[in-house]
Amino acid sequence: MPNYIHRVLNLETIAAIDLGSNALRAIIARRVGKNLEVIKNFREPLRLGEDVFNTGVISDHKMTLTEEAFIKLFHIFTEYNVTSIRAMATSAMRDSKNGPLLARRIAQSTGIEIETIKGNEEAQVIFTAVKNQVNLKKKTALLMDIGGGSTELILVKNNQILAIESFNVGTVRLLKLEQEALEKEIVFQMDKMITFIKRYFKLKEIDLFIGTGGNLRRIGKIRKKMLGKSTSEIAMFDEIHHMEEAILSMSYVERIRRLELDQNRADVILPAVMLTHHLMEKLKLNKIHLPRVGLKEGIVLSMIPDVSNLMGLKD
Repeated sequence: MPNYIHRVLNLETIAAIDLGSNALRAIIARRVGKNLEVIKNFREPLRLGEDVFNTGVISDHKMTLTEEAFIKLFHIFTEYNVTSIRAMATSAMRDSKNGPLLARRIAQSTGIEIETIKGNEEAQVIFTAVKNQVNLKKKTALLMDIGGGSTELILVKNNQILAIESFNVGTVRLLKLEQEALEKEIVFQMDKMITFIKRYFKLKEIDLFIGTGGNLRRIGKIRKKMLGKSTSEIAMFDEIHHMEEAILSMSYVERIRRLELDQNRADVILPAVMLTHHLMEKLKLNKIHLPRVGLKEGIVLSMIPDVSNLMGLKD
């Protein structure tokens, strides 16, 4: 069906791209009346942060892999009659000296323009996705998004953002640290996070703790796999504590086999669990909500602001 007919019938198909420090993620969604329905997800584990957080630049090899991934995406978008695309890049591209060069190469080969956004902008887009899925009215909420290069905290009161802070700590960035140094760095970052939260909230005020990002969604899946729970959209403090101890005791290969993790998830899952566990412990929070949304869902919602619901989300 030609693109103009899709638009006339209010069936426009759009795509959003999240070029993160750990992976490239994309989503294709079709507008159906006042709703958006997800019809395709795409993920490529490029791990740009592996280069950037060690050397400050993206290697030639990773540049080529990223460009090839975008070309592959371009062909998929063509197959699905995508009429509009928006791409955002986060921490690794922000920190890399040659990120602008990569963005130019991708624009030349595919026509896709990449916006490299700041941490606070990233958090605002994520908030758009979360509030579409979670009722935040008359609630005091803390949102945490753990990425490969940074962690964003969003403080929300009655469905409105009160404050945002981006912390230069992420799962890929933490991989170079040995266990003792990893624990020290997480404690250091926790102190900064608590100081930030206390500027705006009394800790007992927090009604909802919400986590987003690929690793936090994976924590929900591990809850079902390891603990036999019925849902992946919440996790309790004692369950997170149990996960941390279990994952610490497993080798990299055991995490892949026993937890059914991808190779590029089996290493970064530990710092994600540790960050979550430490923050919940500091704030005395018993539950974390894990909606199946993140930056790419926020991007796609920002493209058509008048939609009322995002459907077809999967773990």
